[in-house]
Amino acid sequence: MKSKLRIIVLSLCAFFLAAATFYAQDDSAKEQNDGQEQEQSNEQAKEQDSGRAKKSKKRGKKSKDSDKSETSGAEDDEDAPDVYDDNFNYVYMQNAPGDQYINVRVMPNFPLNFDDKLTIGGQITVGYSRFLTSWFAVGAELAFGYNPTIGSNIFTYIPMTVGVTFLPAIKKFEFPITVNVGAAVENYLSNTYFPGLVVRGGVGAYFRINESWSAGVEGFLTYMPQWYFKEPEKNDYLIYASASAGVKYHF
Repeated sequence: MKSKLRIIVLSLCAFFLAAATFYAQDDSAKEQNDGQEQEQSNEQAKEQDSGRAKKSKKRGKKSKDSDKSETSGAEDDEDAPDVYDDNFNYVYMQNAPGDQYINVRVMPNFPLNFDDKLTIGGQITVGYSRFLTSWFAVGAELAFGYNPTIGSNIFTYIPMTVGVTFLPAIKKFEFPITVNVGAAVENYLSNTYFPGLVVRGGVGAYFRINESWSAGVEGFLTYMPQWYFKEPEKNDYLIYASASAGVKYHF
């Protein structure tokens, strides 16, 4: 009986010893594994930190390079000369196709025939013209004129004409050459003649004050005939010269 108990006790002791040894080895293995895992995690953390540091250095270098490039670009822009596009030539034209103007003239009329039957009269004209080129314009005019007679009567006429104007210019000075043709309503006492032919030619000089206004003088020669086809013996004509002062409004 005692021998059996001794065997059981020894067996239990051997079991506990083996179990203790196994657990001790297991703990040491776990500690080794934990140590290796810790070392690996530390190495990974170091690698990550070094990678982050490299990236931050690269970013800092890039930002510095970009700052340098921006600074150099700004300096280059400041130092670079202005560049103009040669494809466009801007030319200032005093008169251009499509420009328009309104003219107003006041003038005395000097009869060149009729001897002393007509005396010096006057005339006012209002006209509109439009440029087809920089030196050629077409337009129309309406006028009212009169000449006193030696009998203290008044010969009146209302010319309505269309015409062309050639306008050579030198700097701000313009030299219009005008030709107008049209019809007129003519009246003397109770006699009215319509339509009466009107042919007028003139030259002048204007000074361009600014883009909108010009002023000058012109001289005209006007021919106004009266033709009576049924009574040709009554045919007559008036030729008179005019010296005008006028203004033009350009738009």
